[in-house]
Amino acid sequence: MKKIILLCLSMLLLTFYGCNKKDVDPVHYFYSIALTFENQSGDNLVTGIPYSEKEQRIPYSEYTRTAWAENGIELLTAELKTIKDENGEDAILLDGMTWEHVSPIITQKLVCPYIFGDNNEHVLVSYWEELPDSKHTCTGFTFDGKEYPISKDNITGIYEVKIVLE
Repeated sequence: MKKIILLCLSMLLLTFYGCNKKDVDPVHYFYSIALTFENQSGDNLVTGIPYSEKEQRIPYSEYTRTAWAENGIELLTAELKTIKDENGEDAILLDGMTWEHVSPIITQKLVCPYIFGDNNEHVLVSYWEELPDSKHTCTGFTFDGKEYPISKDNITGIYEVKIVLE
């Protein structure tokens, strides 16, 4: 009986000692940016892109994407989706997530002939700043080295960028 009580106490101590708030409820940081692409005539280049309603994403055959976070922070990315932005325009949603740390820079490379009209790799970089209380904000965005203004949809919390291709 003494061994059983000692075993139970040991398990109880291990449970409390090995379990802290970080283990139970890690902080997640989400990086969501809706991109609209237009040509010089103002035509939305995302409109009509093939989309799998069943899988709720753009098929992999339509694009190639690589993404990573700065400073060795692990970045989990979601599949590309199309959404309507705050103005009702078709946009591509770039989603990512990190645990425990805000990455100051998220870099993505995207090949999408439907939008860009070529098989070239285009570089998208978003800049992030950590705020108090486990929050963060997007402070800048570049596409192929050119800076673009960002806005935030106050309803969805998704950052939005409009890119006019030359």
